[in-house]
Amino acid sequence: MKTPWSCLVESAAIALQMEYEDLIKELGHDGGAIVFPELPEPGKRQGIHMQEVIDIALKRGIAVTAIEALPCSTPDGLKVYGVHFKVKRFENHLREGRGIVTGMKRRWRHAVYWNRGMFYDPATGKVSDNKINMDIDCLYRFDQIKS
Repeated sequence: MKTPWSCLVESAAIALQMEYEDLIKELGHDGGAIVFPELPEPGKRQGIHMQEVIDIALKRGIAVTAIEALPCSTPDGLKVYGVHFKVKRFENHLREGRGIVTGMKRRWRHAVYWNRGMFYDPATGKVSDNKINMDIDCLYRFDQIKS
């Protein structure tokens, strides 16, 4: 990885078909600001938020849709109802879509670029079709907006 906190922006650059440096320039920061000095790397860093990526994607005519691995509903934040589907919805989106997969990897959140069964992990610099070594919570699916 370019930095210990750049997995999301590196994955976003691939998804947006941009150079990493150009995406950083458009974002206006590299996520390196220290916002939690009491935490070790990379947890102390601001990082990049997915909403920043979504705004840039929309400017380029790309819709970003959050597809949750385990969707749930809650009326009050305490009571939770897991939404169940008769089809393997999440797996179907992974098979058909491309974008950014996020989740927990060991202690910190992580992001990888995903493209129809293959992923690129910025932490290792490798492309693979093996299982992603993290607890996946969301696929941010990138699709061209048709006019």
